[in-house]
Amino acid sequence: MADYLRAELHRTGGFTGRPLHTVADSRSLPPPHAARLRRLMQTLDFTTLTSTFNPPAGADMFRYDLTLQRGDDHWKGTVSDASIPPTLRPLLQFLVEQH
Repeated sequence: MADYLRAELHRTGGFTGRPLHTVADSRSLPPPHAARLRRLMQTLDFTTLTSTFNPPAGADMFRYDLTLQRGDDHWKGTVSDASIPPTLRPLLQFLVEQH
């Protein structure tokens, strides 16, 4: 596992329409949060993770634009509430909590 991890989230939509932008960087997070980011990112296989954005059925659904970096590996994609891959959901929750 590479030492450097970075996850960037842009969330739009939702009931209030208020956007959220947050970045979790292993170099600047407190050690317990960096360790949690590491555990969450270990579960992701960038080669099989796909952008699965389906337009939300309701106005209160979120759209998540993600940019992930694990060492030299990168993944960029968009998912909606209705199409979040199960392996990605815990990372999204962590990123929202970091905001």
